[in-house]
Amino acid sequence: MRLIERLHDYLVYSNISAYSFERSCDLSNGYLGKQLKGKGSVGSDILEKIKENYSDLSLVWLVTGKGRMLLSPPGHGLDRKQPLTELNEEQQIYFASKDEVIKLLNRQLEKMEIMLADKDKLINLLEEQIRQLSQTAYKRTR
Repeated sequence: MRLIERLHDYLVYSNISAYSFERSCDLSNGYLGKQLKGKGSVGSDILEKIKENYSDLSLVWLVTGKGRMLLSPPGHGLDRKQPLTELNEEQQIYFASKDEVIKLLNRQLEKMEIMLADKDKLINLLEEQIRQLSQTAYKRTR
């Protein structure tokens, strides 16, 4: 499921019209419709507006589909313990994802370092061949 589809699910669940959502986030008319048709992407600026206007919506769930849709259950008012628990859950998901990305980047870095070392060896071999050819050509001209 794509981010925009999860956002649509949230709006349906929360009984928020596309028009109301677009107005509250300063988006153009029909923005959601275009997104649902696959014409464009949701940028970080729009995610910031969503977070400002819909504080009960979990951005981790919206972006990744992991965790819960809502940070606090509807009708529970300001229960101080619940949002902290949810934030910790969100942080765990975020850090797990971040750690996975770091591992992948480290693997890519190792491969690139090997490739760089191989290229350095190749350059050294080619430079040696050039020196040998230059010496051979110099000897022939004498």
